[in-house]
Amino acid sequence: MDREVLRLLAHADQTRSVMREVLGDLSSDGKAALVRRCAAGDLGSFDERTALLAGVLAIVAIFDLMERKEEP
Repeated sequence: MDREVLRLLAHADQTRSVMREVLGDLSSDGKAALVRRCAAGDLGSFDERTALLAGVLAIVAIFDLMERKEEP
């Protein structure tokens, strides 16, 4: 894998537990709104913190999907 991709993968591994905590702290309504906006591609309406959260969650999900595909 590309060095930059490996660096991002290591970062994603380190942030998984933090993301779980952040999501755990969101209200049910907050989680539902995040899911709806992300699913609709409506990321422009996010404040900076929420946009960062959505971006990091996307990176973690992408790497999770890549890892599963590469498993035998």
